[in-house]
Amino acid sequence: MSTSSKSKTRSERVASLKLEKLGWQIWLEEITRLDSLLRLAIAMVAAIIITIFVRGWEPPFAYREGFVPQRAILARVPFKFEDALKTDALRIQAAREVLCIYENRKEPLVQLRGAVKDALFALRDVPSTLELTKTQNQLLDSFGATVLDSDKAPLDYETALKAIQQTLATEADLSKYDAAIREILDPIEEFGLLVSLEHDSDKGNQRFIRVFQIGNEASMIEVDVPRVRIAEVGAALRSSLERSFRNQFGTPSATLLARMIHHYLSTRLPVTLTLREDLSNTARTEASNNVRPAMITYDPASGALVPLGKPLGEKELALLRTEHRVFTSEMPWYLRTQRLMAFLGMITALYLLCTAFLHQSSNRHLLFETMEFLRLIALCMACIISAVLFAQDPFRAELIPVILCAIIATIAYGRAVALILMAALSMVITFGARVDLSEFILLASGAAASILLCGRIRNRTRLIYVGLGVSIVVFSTYIGLGVMTGQEAGGVSSDGAATGAINVSSLLPLRLVSEALRQAAFAFLCGPLMAGLLPLVEKAFDVQTDLSLLELSDMSHPLLRQLAQRAPGTYNHSISVAALAETAAESIGAHGLLVRVGAIFHDIGKMFKPNYFVENQVPGANRHDTLQPGMSTLIIIAHVKDGADLARRHRLPKRVIDFIEQHHGTTLVEYFYKQAHKKSEESEEKDEISESSFRYPGPKPQTREAAVLMIADAAESASRALVEPTASRLQNLVDQIAMKKLLDGQFDECGLTLLELDTIKRSLVKSLTAIYHGRIKYPDQTAANAS
Repeated sequence: MSTSSKSKTRSERVASLKLEKLGWQIWLEEITRLDSLLRLAIAMVAAIIITIFVRGWEPPFAYREGFVPQRAILARVPFKFEDALKTDALRIQAAREVLCIYENRKEPLVQLRGAVKDALFALRDVPSTLELTKTQNQLLDSFGATVLDSDKAPLDYETALKAIQQTLATEADLSKYDAAIREILDPIEEFGLLVSLEHDSDKGNQRFIRVFQIGNEASMIEVDVPRVRIAEVGAALRSSLERSFRNQFGTPSATLLARMIHHYLSTRLPVTLTLREDLSNTARTEASNNVRPAMITYDPASGALVPLGKPLGEKELALLRTEHRVFTSEMPWYLRTQRLMAFLGMITALYLLCTAFLHQSSNRHLLFETMEFLRLIALCMACIISAVLFAQDPFRAELIPVILCAIIATIAYGRAVALILMAALSMVITFGARVDLSEFILLASGAAASILLCGRIRNRTRLIYVGLGVSIVVFSTYIGLGVMTGQEAGGVSSDGAATGAINVSSLLPLRLVSEALRQAAFAFLCGPLMAGLLPLVEKAFDVQTDLSLLELSDMSHPLLRQLAQRAPGTYNHSISVAALAETAAESIGAHGLLVRVGAIFHDIGKMFKPNYFVENQVPGANRHDTLQPGMSTLIIIAHVKDGADLARRHRLPKRVIDFIEQHHGTTLVEYFYKQAHKKSEESEEKDEISESSFRYPGPKPQTREAAVLMIADAAESASRALVEPTASRLQNLVDQIAMKKLLDGQFDECGLTLLELDTIKRSLVKSLTAIYHGRIKYPDQTAANAS
């Protein structure tokens, strides 16, 4: 006898036993799969992005405009704060002191210098006054020949003409003349002239200006205003000319000529300076920006930054933000790390809480399907980021993304998942937006109200009512929180320092109510917003509201019209099943309208080969009579795959396609299976018949709605074969069908309970009895039957 034939020893038998894996081993295998690791990585990346976005390592800044502190707010660290009023005053002063910029176009002065010289040359060579032309007389007049001289005696033409001729007699005299004129006019040409300043005292310095020659902005000179003002230049011009001519010539006639030239120039001095507003504005801006802010120093011993009961305004918030910024910048690294780990720990705990809830709910697919998980994470991130952004002053509209997210989650995942999800998100938003914990209560109440009021959306008006209901809840919650946290207090009384008593102002309750109304308006606005976003939400999350399901149930749908034309028996069968299944689903609290839509489309695959299905066959003609049972089974089973492919081509929703694929589950095609057995027994070979070859490919029903459709479909078909469908026979038929499906394991994956199964059976029996109820036979009908 061989060793292998010997009986095993006790130790070998023990070693051969295969124990079931422990729970932690199954869990470890599950999370180490590639797709599980991918989902874990998505969750980690989302947590990191949120942490960075909300700066989870920094302490919160929990103050908002209008907040009434219930204790005096003290400085935690020494810091400096800008005195805005004083800084603005310094900047205004700097702008007033800035030197405005003028552009000098000296060409008119150059032309004036040439005109003086030309006039003198025109008079120098005239022999006597008797030979003066009219033009020369006018030139002498322009030099002041008719005005008084320095001795207050009339200056006649002859004296004026002699002064010109004696002073400019030789070429050397002309050179001296040019030197004297250059000495006087060169500075005037360089600095320019103006009648008065074109800028007022608020826009620049009134004593000095900056001047540049046209086309040469890089070279500017600082000029004293009296040196360019025409009235003052003209007044100083006579003495300057006399002194310069006296120095050059040293004769009385030169002094007289200087006075004559002065008279000529003083009446003809042109304006050459133009204010450059653009350059001056730039200079003023630079001067204002260069002013160092006036700072006030605060420290923990300086007293309260904000006293008890004083509502926070812009100035107080700016002061507190500065203190918070300094405090945060001085935090040691280990405190930052501590806060970071605490924030990540909170997110991890919320992850685990939501994961545990989803794992035990009917929405487990959210954890095990990567695309569904990605949609869920994207929704959460969008809600958190938008809410944190909207929470900033002056918007403070974080309720809008929270309520919209709550409605979307309710539509996509149901109320239970939406409630736990929004509770977690509200907590993250509260810490991320750095607001008071009372904000968590407001966000959670708004989200919970929208979830509980959302319900079934059969029309867009429903969302308007949801917004109205949520706004009432938000208004009441905000008022309640304001009263409970002391936000209705108006400030400290005049003797508050001594008594600590708080004076309730009539203004602050109004402010509290107005803010509550604003938050309620945000909540109400979510209803119309969601009505507009509904089609996008349905497409993005592949869900259907009652509104879209009602559109799908329209019997004029192209697929249903084709079904009615090609397979009228199947069409009528689908309509009957839809009525039965909707009522049965409603009886157990399932989604009746969804079942109705699924039932209408569940047999659309039969339109490809309608004559192979009994409801479309005429009496006496059965195409299966010429086919083998196995081939007939393939044709029957194929209508499931054909229907799913047809639905996908027409872009029916996935939930409707699921009904098409699951309404037969993995049930046995009993008729042809028995036919195959019978033929096998009659044949000589007696081939073994595999039951799996005669079963539908599945999957089994994954939802209660699919299970209801399976039972209703089978019950409607079987009831047509009853000769006398009495109530008792219908009851027995439905019981047999339900029990057969149950024992075959078709309801193992849908979460249907025995109590719900019993309720479904009662509903189907009631509906079928109503369809096949007996009718009273009238006398003429009785006589006709007797004949």
